[in-house]
Amino acid sequence: MSEQNHAGFAIATCLNKNGVNKIFTLCGGHISPILVGCEKLDIEIIQVRDEATTVFAADAVSRITDSVGVAVVTAGPGVTNTVTAVKNAQMAQSPLVLFGGAAATLLKGKGSLQDIDQLSLFKKYVKKAVSVKKVRDIVPVVQNALNEAKSGVPGPIFIELPIDLLYPEEDIRKEFSNKLSKNGFFNKIKYWYVNKYLNDLFSKKSSSVAILENKNFSLNQKKIDQAALKIVKAKKPVFICGNQVTQNKEYLSMFRKSLKKLQVPTFTSGMARGCFNNKHDFFYRHNRRHALKNADVIVTLGVPLDFRLNYGFSFNHEAEYVAINKSKNDLILNKKPDLSILGDPAVIIHEIGKIINAPNCKEWKNELKDLNKKREKEILNDSSVIYDKVNPIYLCKKINELKSNESIIIADGGDFVGTASYVINPNHPLEWLDPGPFGTLGVGGGFAIGAKSSFPHKEVWILYGDGASAYSLAEFDTMCRHNLPVIAIVGNDASWQQIAREQKSMLGSNIGTKLEFTSYEKVVEGYGGIGYFIDNQNDIETIIKAAKKDAANGLPVLINVHLSKTDFRKGSISV
Repeated sequence: MSEQNHAGFAIATCLNKNGVNKIFTLCGGHISPILVGCEKLDIEIIQVRDEATTVFAADAVSRITDSVGVAVVTAGPGVTNTVTAVKNAQMAQSPLVLFGGAAATLLKGKGSLQDIDQLSLFKKYVKKAVSVKKVRDIVPVVQNALNEAKSGVPGPIFIELPIDLLYPEEDIRKEFSNKLSKNGFFNKIKYWYVNKYLNDLFSKKSSSVAILENKNFSLNQKKIDQAALKIVKAKKPVFICGNQVTQNKEYLSMFRKSLKKLQVPTFTSGMARGCFNNKHDFFYRHNRRHALKNADVIVTLGVPLDFRLNYGFSFNHEAEYVAINKSKNDLILNKKPDLSILGDPAVIIHEIGKIINAPNCKEWKNELKDLNKKREKEILNDSSVIYDKVNPIYLCKKINELKSNESIIIADGGDFVGTASYVINPNHPLEWLDPGPFGTLGVGGGFAIGAKSSFPHKEVWILYGDGASAYSLAEFDTMCRHNLPVIAIVGNDASWQQIAREQKSMLGSNIGTKLEFTSYEKVVEGYGGIGYFIDNQNDIETIIKAAKKDAANGLPVLINVHLSKTDFRKGSISV
């Protein structure tokens, strides 16, 4: 049998031509040809321990590189295990492609192994869910998926690949022939039908699937002029930046230069963290609600008015609201803008920057600057409080001080991670990864694998709540096998503390929120990594420096830190 006579090689060739240099997978017989095809073309195959991780890792690749992340999982439970991660990618607008194996086309609905209706399951959670029916359609379908994932509003694509399309034709014909008898009239009809079916399945006729080009947004110059006029006349303008400003890496530098020119007070969230830092005098981390309550012009750049912005309820009702977004739905979510512009926020801000200079809002910037400094001082004071165990704010402060200049921060849920978002600063764009608006736990291992495999020279940090850590501790096995030395911090307060704090105060019980001070570092040691334990904050600096050295020498590390419970984030639960 030729190494190249199966569809797995054709898929690999298409991925290779489109700049995909790695895939994430958990093996299964339904998808083996894809893995073998990728191996022949030197596409890196990173085999993880949970199917959800394949999608989380592909998601991270899509967010921080120009490539579309690709995950490959087997049929049935392999596919269903990815649903949460796919929905998370959809809400985060991450362009990725998920290949799922499936039962043979001729055996669907007949009790075949791991056969379920996968398209119905996914169609609400992806931009497109498609099942390939003919071998000749595989390449154009894959090409379309790679294009469509990134075009318009980015998002995940699901491709179902029945097993009989992937394996060599001669093997599939042999398999069906062994199941059929030619004796008797009805058996002959069955034999004829199956062979006719297989002939059509493997037909080399030209494909009817047209190749789609990337969809670009057209510029509405009239609306751009209107937005520019509102901004330049404003006395108290505010920009709120979301994920979309980072989605097109080609535009990111242009966007940052435009905001530096405009000097409009700016707040960031999600993937936009790191676009600006404390060195930029128009950037503010704290007191966003105050800014929104007092602004006279509010411009949202690629972020909807969901729970993260209190559904727009925190806006000054007299302020003019300008929404710029790739999504028609997000433009008008929960509040009708005074001006809505459909398009890429990075491009539109660049166009606005060509028209106007910075508005005259010095007093407003000073007001926000003073409030920001006040909050920073409060956080610093909170970090100096001594508890019986480690102060989580102090821990975050030390991580921020000791991480390298080029560090990717993975935020995987929990009260400790929420605290970290107030203290730890990414130094550059695309160096902060959190779940996004879906708020799922368990992204840590997958995001870290995707990030470290894409940028081996950067430190990659996972910030875990102790509850969230359990979802992906097994991926330290993956990190060890694939030489992906990340540094993980478990903020261990033996509790689902963000839930417990509010549940106790509102309902009088912390039932269901208790954990133990589990030795998570020993779990990692069992997988071949290095574990450290801290219960005295005087040891933090020494151990973090040791962990950094271990990671630099090629070993993944986890530091288990026993934290005291605090009220720093009281009232932070979101619904």
